Amino acid sequence: MPRQYSKGARTAAAFLEAARKEFATRGYLSTKVEDIARTAGRSPASFYNYFTDKADVLAALAQAFHEDTRAQIAAPYQKGRPPEEAIRTAITIFWETYRDRLGALSGVFQASMADPTFLASWREIRQSAIDFIAQGVERAQKDGYCPGIDVRMTSSALSSMLELSCYVWLVQGGDNGDSHVDEHAAIDSLASIWYHAIYWRPQEHD
Repeated sequence: MPRQYSKGARTAAAFLEAARKEFATRGYLSTKVEDIARTAGRSPASFYNYFTDKADVLAALAQAFHEDTRAQIAAPYQKGRPPEEAIRTAITIFWETYRDRLGALSGVFQASMADPTFLASWREIRQSAIDFIAQGVERAQKDGYCPGIDVRMTSSALSSMLELSCYVWLVQGGDNGDSHVDEHAAIDSLASIWYHAIYWRPQEHD
């Protein structure tokens, strides 16, 4: 049976979808609330019944991205796949979802540098992702891998690597600005770095 939404929920969803489209077309910094409302077919006054400002709607889009990817990324680990395989599958899911929501997610970096209110919201969202990564690092340590590393710092560094790499390669077109990024090579590189950052043991001494 199809899910039923209230009128209020449908209106909020319309604003979110409109914001996603406007951020993709205009860029976050150039988009105005009036643009979002017009694309949603609603009034600007109605927008403020659901969101405080465009940073608030961007935070909602970013939150939805992290909730969706976290649910999907957990699957290969829950199925007990070998760590190297699970990591590559998880990074592939993140990459493809980021690519499919590029308009909104490209605005995250712009907004975090220009809007202190959004930055605070973004830090809260990131904490959930870092917590999830930290659980994986802790599991690896229990199995004898990466002894002594700082779990939180390592998790933050890996999260930052993945997010910024997606931004540089997918939004900015790579380091040359006009290059085509080989997605398979990019995912392979990220997965290799991630795996080797965690799944190592101290060398045994003779």
